[in-house]
Amino acid sequence: MEKVYQERYARLRTQMIDKGVECVVLWPSSNLFYLTGYSPKRDERLQVAIIPADGEPILIVPKLYAGEARNQCWIQNKREWQDGENVYDLVLTVVKEAGIQNAKIAIDDTMGFLQVDPLLKACPHACFELASSVLLPLRNRKGTEEIFLMEQSAKISDAVMALAINACTIGKSELEIKELIETEMKRRGMTGPFSNLIASGPNSANPHHVSRDRIPSEGDVIFLDIGGAFKHYWSDITRTVCIGNPHPKVRTAYQHVQEAQLIAKETVRPGITAQQVHAAAYDYLACQGLEQYFIHRTGHGIGLDGHELLSISSNSKTILEPGMTFSVEPGVYFPGEFGIRIEDCVVVTETGYKSLNNFDHDLIML
Repeated sequence: MEKVYQERYARLRTQMIDKGVECVVLWPSSNLFYLTGYSPKRDERLQVAIIPADGEPILIVPKLYAGEARNQCWIQNKREWQDGENVYDLVLTVVKEAGIQNAKIAIDDTMGFLQVDPLLKACPHACFELASSVLLPLRNRKGTEEIFLMEQSAKISDAVMALAINACTIGKSELEIKELIETEMKRRGMTGPFSNLIASGPNSANPHHVSRDRIPSEGDVIFLDIGGAFKHYWSDITRTVCIGNPHPKVRTAYQHVQEAQLIAKETVRPGITAQQVHAAAYDYLACQGLEQYFIHRTGHGIGLDGHELLSISSNSKTILEPGMTFSVEPGVYFPGEFGIRIEDCVVVTETGYKSLNNFDHDLIML
């Protein structure tokens, strides 16, 4: 087992003991990759790692993926099964061997019922909770290598942002610009599933607009939200531009969002809560009479997932620590008119923060 996985496994077991969790069950997810380096395709077949707090981990793996598992996953005890076999019987056997029939079991947050059901049947008297209860404290604080990969990911996204902005004036639709971005990101080593969206004109008033066939035109406000993963680690950046001379309302709103983002970023430091970072952006926008147009949290965690569970929101009491990484992305959205969002990802340092994205923050007029 590589040293990095030895350390993560040891920290996981400490967390499990501290929280009274007797077993963690993971499926093909970022949690499984974080702990083992194994990243198989996710499908309907049962593939889970059963990790007791006291005892040997077991990987239940379809024969279809057995070769990859042998090469990539450090878990030695692998139970292979093939299509047509009864996985419920296999899970029952493994559960009895692990002695977890009546245990407190933490299940990977994203597992579907098809994967969970054999475990529920095998452990009818167990107590179940989410695996984030023990994995979140580990994954929230990124190591040096993780931060380095996120910096590389952010550099690629910054570079692609310049190309995306230029594409807004050549008669391509939102969807065509999105496809252009993803082609370029792949060429530079990024993988998906991507979270890119292009929203133009009144579509930009919808924070999670799905890019379609609208072609940006003169006078449009456009926000470009670009995200992807480099060697499994995500970046996420949003910039807002305008085709032609912006309306005074647009210019003023942009200045306020730009200032709110800067204030929020400068609030970031160890020891404060995520709630305080959100409040910094919200309170400033409220002072400008824009609170009703700021309709989402200020940021989300980021790392092996584009959205991780750290939330920069009004009810998040998470205390910031060095190594935590998240987006800072206040925005305002005027229904039927336009929307503005500016987003960077940051890492908490020993004394403050470091921005992972460094693309120009000023309003760009095309």
